[in-house]
Amino acid sequence: MRKLLVMFIILLSTVSYASHIVGGEFELLHTTGTTYELRLIVYFDVINGNPGARDNQDTVRIFRKADNIPMLDVVLPLTQQLRVDYFQPLCSNGEIITDKLIYSAEIELPASLYNDPDGYYIAWERCCRNYTITNIFSDPPQNGGISAGQTFYLEFPPVVKDGKAFINSSPQLFPPLNDYACPNRPYWVDFAGIDVDGDSLVYSLITPLNTVSTTAFPPNGPHAAPYPVITWKPGFSLQNILNGNPDLVISSKGFLTVTPTEQGLYVFAVKCKEFRDGEKIGEVIRDFQMLVLDRCPVASPPEIKGKLLTDASFDYVDNMSITFPNSTPDEARCIQVEVSDPDASSPDDNFIENIWLKVIPIGFDTKVDLSGILPAASNATLINGSVKSFDLCFGPCPVLPNKPYTLGIIAFDDACALPLSDTLRVEVNIEPPANTPAYFITADDAPTIKEGDDYQLQIEGRDDEQDILVTDIITDGFNLADVGMSFTNTINENGIYSTVFNWATGCDVYDFTERTQFQIKVVLDDIDLCDVGNADTLTLDLKVLLPPNTDPVISTDLPQLTFLQRMNDPIMFTVSGLDTDDDALELHVVSEDFILADHEINFPQVKGITQVSSIFNWDPGCNNVNLDEKREFKFYFILNDLDKCKFSNFDSLEVNITILPPANTPPQFSFVNLNEAVSFQAIA
Repeated sequence: MRKLLVMFIILLSTVSYASHIVGGEFELLHTTGTTYELRLIVYFDVINGNPGARDNQDTVRIFRKADNIPMLDVVLPLTQQLRVDYFQPLCSNGEIITDKLIYSAEIELPASLYNDPDGYYIAWERCCRNYTITNIFSDPPQNGGISAGQTFYLEFPPVVKDGKAFINSSPQLFPPLNDYACPNRPYWVDFAGIDVDGDSLVYSLITPLNTVSTTAFPPNGPHAAPYPVITWKPGFSLQNILNGNPDLVISSKGFLTVTPTEQGLYVFAVKCKEFRDGEKIGEVIRDFQMLVLDRCPVASPPEIKGKLLTDASFDYVDNMSITFPNSTPDEARCIQVEVSDPDASSPDDNFIENIWLKVIPIGFDTKVDLSGILPAASNATLINGSVKSFDLCFGPCPVLPNKPYTLGIIAFDDACALPLSDTLRVEVNIEPPANTPAYFITADDAPTIKEGDDYQLQIEGRDDEQDILVTDIITDGFNLADVGMSFTNTINENGIYSTVFNWATGCDVYDFTERTQFQIKVVLDDIDLCDVGNADTLTLDLKVLLPPNTDPVISTDLPQLTFLQRMNDPIMFTVSGLDTDDDALELHVVSEDFILADHEINFPQVKGITQVSSIFNWDPGCNNVNLDEKREFKFYFILNDLDKCKFSNFDSLEVNITILPPANTPPQFSFVNLNEAVSFQAIA
């Protein structure tokens, strides 16, 4: 076991402004309905933090993103306190002691309030950071220097989307940085959390957020965004956070790596974006400190080599390639690795070194548990320079179907503060067991079915090895039942699949107005040992032939469709409709810009089969027409046919009537002179 050194450092004094926070983040977790649990997670520096700064409760604020309007203040009491363990507890002499403080409360997010499509964010501000941070300015605010606070931040989506409840929990269970790093020694940690909704999480480094004010708690509560960022010291930046070689980086999956070059206390921040169906729905910012101490004992990494079972010696270093035909017995589908470590021969380590193995995928993601490749005992203690060999055995099925894959076989030791390692990259090509794919006996079909006829097709499939069969029925965008299709009398057992496809094409029951051609694919696959996908597909290109449908014809006994009519002269004519397909007919009239009843115009709507007619009747008297307001009247007579297949065809005619004033002959004047003594002179 490595000899541990006593280390003692003083990071900061316990003045009232001294920071106690070394990292943390928010979590917003759905519980039921519109109820959520809001958590503020704070990592507390037990050694250097001011004990009086361990808050009993914290107040956070929810804002609407679109306009930064405050929505809710939430008081979060301290509900849980946990001690964070080292990756290797025996490496700790008290250099870092960290508590995980959880502040939490249940909150309601009703859909009537939290429905803005731009979403919402939660913020909490705390000042100030440690004054001994290496890579950023963080001076005591009372001294007039450049101070640095911490703003915790989380974005979440609305709780409703497209009129439906949108359930989401933020990423959670992020691991802390629980170990110190050493100069010129690789440091790594899986910094990723999990998402219970199965959303995709993408990680990136960002410049840490500062606070708006330099008071420990803003007197009016957390401020709205945007938030200032910290100020990097000369030589440091987002591209050079630790001045490492290589510097701090994080993969999109959340794996954090760095090889520091200098001692110090370094601040960094990680943004975790949350995506669902390719759309970003939220994010959380994690703020953390990394301590680099020149206290790691001198250590050498382990060495791992590999060989085939039939090889005489372990000659594969760094890379190895193996191929197993499907005829390989289970006990022979193995390789051997040998692990050694120079420290097992070192008196500084008491001639003892602990080693252990891990298997990881390289260049691909997999949900397959790779730990089964390792032997039951995948760790060992090397004594006096001894070596240890392990058998690593593979199953009969490849991890990636139909192609080789690469695994990393990693040997770790017990170096402080984090293990050193060596990796053997193994390219594995496993030929899966022979398998005859399932197949259809029935051939593809493309029938055209006359409307009203019923179509049936017996579909049969087989698997010669009598594997379990699975099927899938895929349509080109329609629902089977909506167009009269179904599968019945289905049998699926002992490598035999049988079903009957039925299609009832009566268009008086099923709607074919939108489409008459349909494609169905029936997919048949067997469940073989390795579930290698060799499915067979039966394709049905189906068409229903609908009966012909001629357009109806509308007519009238009017001699002309545009005419003049004197007021008080009644108007009467007949409008008729005919359909040669003997379809149902409907005849009615509509006016352009007036109401028929206001002018006592009568044209009864009629329905019938094959032939219909109705009489237009109107007395345009002075009680029904005001010539000062309207003289021209336009009528549209419409004839619809409703055929068996629900298609609607129509014909129409337009009649224009202009009403003239009634005929009026000027009066005539005449007289007889009965007094001859009186003469009259006409006045023109």
